[in-house]
Amino acid sequence: MNTHRKSILIGAILVLAAVAIGYLGLSLRNSQLNRQNSLLKRPTGENSYIYDMANILEDIKESTESHLEIFKKDYAIEAVIITLPALPQIQTIESLAAELFSSWQIGKSTGGRGILLLIVDKEKLIKLEVAYELEDVFTDIFCGYIEDKQLKAYFLSDQVDIGLVAVLEEIEQRAQIKHQANYTVAEIDQMDRELLSGGAGAKRDLTAYQKETISLVGKNYPAGRTPEAAWQTLMKSWENKGRDPNLGVYTEITKMAYREFQNLPDSRYEEDVLTYRNKPYEVIKNDTYAVIFFGKKKGWENAPFLFCRTAEGWKFDIVHQRKYVRMGKAPRWGIERSDHPYVELLSRCPYWMNQDIPLEGADVYRIEDDGKLAQKIRSLEQAFENDSQDFQTVMQLGRLYTITSLSPKKRITFLKKAKQLNPVSAQPYKYLGIVYLDGFYQFESAIKELTAYVKHRPDDVFGHNFLGHLYYGTKRYHAAIHELKQAVQLRPDNCYAYAKLSRAYASLYMKTSRIDPRRITYRKKAIEMFEKASATDTPNPQRIKWLEHFLFNKKILK
Repeated sequence: MNTHRKSILIGAILVLAAVAIGYLGLSLRNSQLNRQNSLLKRPTGENSYIYDMANILEDIKESTESHLEIFKKDYAIEAVIITLPALPQIQTIESLAAELFSSWQIGKSTGGRGILLLIVDKEKLIKLEVAYELEDVFTDIFCGYIEDKQLKAYFLSDQVDIGLVAVLEEIEQRAQIKHQANYTVAEIDQMDRELLSGGAGAKRDLTAYQKETISLVGKNYPAGRTPEAAWQTLMKSWENKGRDPNLGVYTEITKMAYREFQNLPDSRYEEDVLTYRNKPYEVIKNDTYAVIFFGKKKGWENAPFLFCRTAEGWKFDIVHQRKYVRMGKAPRWGIERSDHPYVELLSRCPYWMNQDIPLEGADVYRIEDDGKLAQKIRSLEQAFENDSQDFQTVMQLGRLYTITSLSPKKRITFLKKAKQLNPVSAQPYKYLGIVYLDGFYQFESAIKELTAYVKHRPDDVFGHNFLGHLYYGTKRYHAAIHELKQAVQLRPDNCYAYAKLSRAYASLYMKTSRIDPRRITYRKKAIEMFEKASATDTPNPQRIKWLEHFLFNKKILK
């Protein structure tokens, strides 16, 4: 009897356990389905194109949002980026991308013309989903090509976020073709064949990427006796797919920068060779600097290359190349006018003044300091490996990476870590402000950092000069004037601030109604500040010339 009762009890327990396990499994599945259903509902109340649930695009969100807004405004294409920490267990990336694209109705507001970039951080998967209305131009071959070309190297250097921005630049070129609607199927097929794509399809498993074998061939590509020889050597390295970052034709900092690009796919080199091998050019030079100039023509491929003379000969100068040769909305490119040594040589180029950062002293990169800076950075990198919690090491790495335009992501990582290690230090705020503008044109992010810096260092002229420039760049002219006035109070001999004040007053004059009595005052102030800029003890003739030209164009000077 006792045995029978025990059997019944054990049976009941087993039944209850089975029910509990089934219920738990059902609950887990329901939980997964609930999370999936929640994901498939596009967040409301947001005018956003970026949904960074994996928190990997935080540092570039401002500039990327602006880029995607241009897609919609100029090309009538809604492009959305979604990042996820991990792939839901019951989904593949293909099925999830298709469901997100459909349920979020991407492209509905642009006549069915939509693009989704989905990236999953944990599994390192990416999927480019393109609306049917765009598939004739955004082909599978094209999508596969841009991901191989752009994302491979960035993934292997832990910079997938920057790689996505590069992908958008490639997409924009085809968006223009689609928007102009002046193409044939045969022409698109020909373009695809020219891509030399090794893949078909738009999905890429980033974990499948392998690092390239690097042959140490730097000595085979020495510095040039002339700028022309250096340019030919650089092209020769592309022809031979020279991935060694220590090419003799690179400056020491350029060598450090190319550590990030050792895993470029062959197609990237092949494209550069096809573009430049027979391209006519002109050399514009002085004793120390040279420009390989392709003419003032639209097309990113016509942007110039910068070289400098060193003790070994002429070398490619990536620091000034990155800082001042900029790609705008395709096919526009331009030169950033500022106080740099190539500015006269580049006078025939289209230009902007967004990167007119008032750097001074040791914050200015000079080619004569290139070797010492590279040596210092290598020493600090070694110190960081030994002790990643030392504030001075981390701060100096962030600062020197910023000055030399090395990896934007690493600059930001170092500087944010420095801020955590020493919350009361003003320095991280200063250089983060520089990075956000220099690396990504993110004015609002830069303003946030510089505002904090000025609170820490209210007597620093640079802070007020730079914050004035940032406010001017975002058309907040009164705020710009307030900061620049403080700058000239701190340093009356401040040509930079007076010139910016003149531009700010001139801009107020231009936007003010003709019947507004303040308009006359703004014009007088613009002229007065121009005169003060010219009368400083250490005037900047180039800056004054640019300002004079600006005021004549606005008909403020006659």
